[in-house]
Amino acid sequence: MHPCLLLRSSGQSIEVLFRHYAKFLYGVREQANRLVEQPMEEWDRVSRGESPGE
Repeated sequence: MHPCLLLRSSGQSIEVLFRHYAKFLYGVREQANRLVEQPMEEWDRVSRGESPGE
């Protein structure tokens, strides 16, 4: 959920949100990065002539 929507529904300040949820938000960002990087790495392998999933 987007931080602005969380703030609106909880009535909290952005400072409180990020102080309490910083670890969670960092984890979500890392997961999103992995979801982008994995197909890109697969594309690189295939473009070099390697079989998918090697």
